[in-house]
Formats: sequence, structure tokens, C-alpha cells
Amino acid sequence: MERSLTKTLARKYRITVPQVYQRFRAVLDTEHGPRRGLQVTVDRGGGKKPLVAQWGGISLARDLTPTVLNDDPPKIWSGRRSELVQRLLADTCELCGSQHQVEVHHIRALKDLNPKERKEPPEWVVRMASRRRKTLVVCRACHEGIHYSGSASRQT
Repeated sequence: MERSLTKTLARKYRITVPQVYQRFRAVLDTEHGPRRGLQVTVDRGGGKKPLVAQWGGISLARDLTPTVLNDDPPKIWSGRRSELVQRLLADTCELCGSQHQVEVHHIRALKDLNPKERKEPPEWVVRMASRRRKTLVVCRACHEGIHYSGSASRQT
């Protein structure tokens, strides 16, 4: 990494790699004492503090202090079900309230809900747009109504 850094700086400043070492070599104060490294300082003027970038100064000695292993790490995921799963488990049509043959209607994108040539959107479009969801849990009859007539009317 140090070689890559020095080559990058040499190319940027149009100098050789040894000249990079001569120009930017510094002794850095670390928690393990002074260490050799590279330091680039850019003066900004106008009373602002200079920008300082340091590389190196890391001790490569092994840390022999004992470590404590945590056998009970925090959970990354919650055990709760997603909103869609909860809506499916309710087993109820979100348009008519029927509990017979519940399915999911899905659209590709929310922008498809608002075509410019449509004047009065059907009920299912209003519900999906207000929830900002691409899915709607509906019964079979309402689902067929959505696909074949453009409106969701329950047929008994």
C-alpha cells in the first residue's frame, strides 16, 4: 500500500518515488511512541487550519493481551414478519373484505399507478398510491376485476 501511495504521489507531483520519500517523510506520534511514516500538509490560507494527511505509524507488533469472546452477539435481524407477510396472514381482501381465495396483485413500479390520460382512478389504484405499496392483497374476484375490467368490483 505504501508503494502504491508513493507512486500515486510521484505521478501527481511529477517527481520520482525517492523524491516523494524525501519530501513527505515524517516522524508521527502514536500511542506506541514515535513511528516513521508519510505526512502531507496542505496550507489553505485565510486563517483556516491546514489539511493534514498521515500514512503509516502503525505498529505491526502482535497484541498479546487476552481477548474476551462474546458468545451472545446482538441479532442482526428482528424476528418480526414483514408487512406483506402480515397482510397475507390476515387472509382478507383489502378491497371488499372477503376471505375467499386471497391473492396478491403486484405492479412493476409506483409510477405506473398514475398514467396521465386517466381521469378518475379506480379504488385499487387509490389504495395502492395512498399506501405507496406495489402490492395489494385481494380476493380472486377483485383480482380478475383489476386485470380484466380495470376496476375492482366483487362479483358474487
